[in-house]
Amino acid sequence: MNLGWWLERASWEYPDKIAVIDADGTATSYAALIAQANRIGHVLRDEAGIGEDDVVVTCMPDSHRHVALFYAVMRVGGVFSGLNPRQLTEKFHADIKRCRPKAAIVSPDNAHIGELIATYPGIRIFITEGEHPEFASLSRLAAGKADKLRVTPRNHADLAAINFTSGTSGASKGVIFTHGKLATSAWGSIFMAGVKSDTRNLSLVGMFHSGGINDCIRLVMAGGTILWSGGWDVERVVGIFRKHRPNFAFYIVPTMVRDLMRHPAWASLDLTGLRTHVAGETVPPDIEKALREKGASVGALYGMTETMPLSALASSLYYGDEHTVPRGSSGRPNKEFCEVVLKDPFSGEILPGGDVEGEICLRGDVVTPGYFNDAERSAAAFDDEGFLHTRDVGYRDAEGWYYIRGRTDDMIMSGAEKLSLLEVDEVLLACPAVRDAACVGVAHERFGEVPAAVVALKTPMNEGEALALLDAHCLATTERWKRPRLYVFVEAVPRTAAKNTKMAGEMRRLIGDVVVADADGVTTISRLRTRLANTPPT
Repeated sequence: MNLGWWLERASWEYPDKIAVIDADGTATSYAALIAQANRIGHVLRDEAGIGEDDVVVTCMPDSHRHVALFYAVMRVGGVFSGLNPRQLTEKFHADIKRCRPKAAIVSPDNAHIGELIATYPGIRIFITEGEHPEFASLSRLAAGKADKLRVTPRNHADLAAINFTSGTSGASKGVIFTHGKLATSAWGSIFMAGVKSDTRNLSLVGMFHSGGINDCIRLVMAGGTILWSGGWDVERVVGIFRKHRPNFAFYIVPTMVRDLMRHPAWASLDLTGLRTHVAGETVPPDIEKALREKGASVGALYGMTETMPLSALASSLYYGDEHTVPRGSSGRPNKEFCEVVLKDPFSGEILPGGDVEGEICLRGDVVTPGYFNDAERSAAAFDDEGFLHTRDVGYRDAEGWYYIRGRTDDMIMSGAEKLSLLEVDEVLLACPAVRDAACVGVAHERFGEVPAAVVALKTPMNEGEALALLDAHCLATTERWKRPRLYVFVEAVPRTAAKNTKMAGEMRRLIGDVVVADADGVTTISRLRTRLANTPPT
């Protein structure tokens, strides 16, 4: 069944109810939202020839217009793919080559992305509003279209969306979302969390992210209200809490909570009745305590883009299971979502019973069928039994609770986003001043974990000069959030003799048991240790 039917139903049941409130306060009812979706759908079909399985990419802020566009694409049978406006130019090229869109919609502030996409033939490009010398105005064209549109039939296995996510190599993967799997995930999250028509969900991740896509489906299914945050800005989010009193934030990451806790308004901020899941890492005790003291209910979950993105492991906020989950656990498997097993990373055999540790592997109703136009990586991700290999290491205790124990490859979670250390390694190795370099993860007070780089320079130089040179190189060649926050300068990077692979254990020994503070910025191990030595104990 086409996901577009859910907006149809919501407009029948709640025509005058507010469906979306934008970050600037603009409110849109369900009746207005479906009328806008239908008009845009006519534009996509009539002006760009969008039909079944045709890909439409977007690069625009999250707002009622973006939600309407998503449903317009669904209703004409197309495939939605939101692109991250902040990603590097090279990744835009890679994403466009991979998904081969038939149309692209960009906002005026992202017109330069439209110009990049225009270098590829056969793509019809629209600008959301205003005028552009090359791109047609979507709002102007939509104004002349009918506000009724017949829903194109789609089945469970038909493609609904492509969501690009970083792989272990740092290259983008286009995760396939089908109508059936997205619907199962959204319904499951509604029931598990108790999402209702009076839910006002603060949506903290955008529609280039699987979480934002799921938010705009589950809230429409339930007849609730989406409160767009407009990207993470702690001042704006505090204002949304005070003005709109969200009672749900389906996902919030520890970095965001820590920013809220540092804000002057935290002492007076009332979160009574808020329900949320701390996502991206195991719930830190200080975060859980701070939220609960403010009156919030805090659940744990484990999922990923490949599970739509919810969920392999979770606690039910509806049943109050968050009070029964052991500290540090991400929950137990729920077969309404998918089957979860631990497999030996070397033999591939399923590990039965409790008190075992292995790779978390998944198959079932919410697990992606693979990666778009990427048969090689799809084949590598799934085994002969149909299980998706997550590369996450999990421990299962005697009672069946799962605990996430890290990665089987060079991947860390930084600010709740997966970050490939191999990608950062390559960036550093491309610096002309570097003879050898490799990264491991180091604890960070705000982001949870960040890259720590062990670097051997070609010629000796002052530590301050080396730090400035390497940080400037990283800022010029990769996303800002991915750059190392800690440097260790050595004569030689620890590597194995046989394969010349980095010795992560030895590298961590060089760093020791330290935590990088946000105030440290980008620093060196010697500067960090000096700061720690001069910091009085609390």
